[in-house]
Amino acid sequence: MSDHHMTPQAVAGVQLYTADEAAVLLRCKPSWLNEQARKRLVPFTLVGGSYRFSVAHLTQIIADHEHLPGDAMNQSAGPRASRPAPVDPPPLRARPPRSRPDSA
Repeated sequence: MSDHHMTPQAVAGVQLYTADEAAVLLRCKPSWLNEQARKRLVPFTLVGGSYRFSVAHLTQIIADHEHLPGDAMNQSAGPRASRPAPVDPPPLRARPPRSRPDSA
């Protein structure tokens, strides 16, 4: 059965959450979830111009953002480049005094 031709019984079994509801379940800000959906970085369904999230979508979002010990993202690509040695700044010089109009 194609996802685009679901029967009424199949549609009735799908729970869709608003961004506010899904954010509560994910314990994140709704604005973050909306932004991720807008950038197409998380799965979603667009219903009536609003983002909706199924349980499968939420499960995928959690899986996509999971970091395990030893992940490549957590490991350094190699030794860190050392910072260049600080250069002594030139000595500061006082400004010449401004001339003041005569106050007589």
